[in-house]
Amino acid sequence: MHERVNGVDLYTRRFGDPERPMLVVVHGGPTWDHSFLLPAVAELSDVAHVVLFDLRGCGRSSRTPPVGELPVAALQPEHLADDVAALVRHLGAERADILGFSYGGMIAMRVVAQHPSVVRSVILASTTAYREFQHLLDESADYRERRGLTTPVSFGDPLLTGPDAADGALSRAMAVADAPLAVWRLDRLAEWHRVLSRVRFSSDWNEPYETGRLHPAAPEDAPRVLREWGGPALLLQGVRDMGFPVELARRLHGELPSSTLVEVPEAAHMAHFDNPDAWLSAIRAFLSRA
Repeated sequence: MHERVNGVDLYTRRFGDPERPMLVVVHGGPTWDHSFLLPAVAELSDVAHVVLFDLRGCGRSSRTPPVGELPVAALQPEHLADDVAALVRHLGAERADILGFSYGGMIAMRVVAQHPSVVRSVILASTTAYREFQHLLDESADYRERRGLTTPVSFGDPLLTGPDAADGALSRAMAVADAPLAVWRLDRLAEWHRVLSRVRFSSDWNEPYETGRLHPAAPEDAPRVLREWGGPALLLQGVRDMGFPVELARRLHGELPSSTLVEVPEAAHMAHFDNPDAWLSAIRAFLSRA
């Protein structure tokens, strides 16, 4: 269903008893919708009232032209953080646990920066608080090997970004091409491709990203923001993450002594897909203490 909050329509799905503590899930991409996190996240309905939604500019939420009428300037990450806080209040909660995945993790940190009173705890999954880490990828044997299995995708390909291209064509092509980097077990690539086939990719972000018009997703000096907020934080990272290497989560844990770090074994960036049992167990344990 759609919820009208903060001047936009957010496509929202809820799982579990509304009397349980609210867990708002912020998906990554940002050109993806929330569906790639299912069914893993929905299984948390035994401990939380799970709220998933499509970010503005994504999936079935308010979109920019030609799909919708949302101004491109409205895609700035500070507005996305405002949406999360507005959704929590709209659904009747004063505070919520915020699970941010990848890009969504950076938005979760912005929620902490902009609306700290709304956040009971934060789960930062497969994400990073830092902006400079290419050297870690360059030094990673896993990354170099798996990068060799990918196919380059060009922003300039008219079949993907031209006026006749399908909505989300570029993002879909990139997701399919980068699958060997996203998941750890190559024998499950076909299964991951089926997950991707169900994702509603969008093209709204292509132009502002390519032209450098988007602000950084995470707030300035995110570790300081989290430290000064002082609430419970779970850092959840695949040991084999080849998007945001696990060393980044270890570094943040060192800067947040009160945080909990869980390194998910045999898991890459899509740790919820690679090792759902370990991923879900870590979140359940954390929420029981938050």
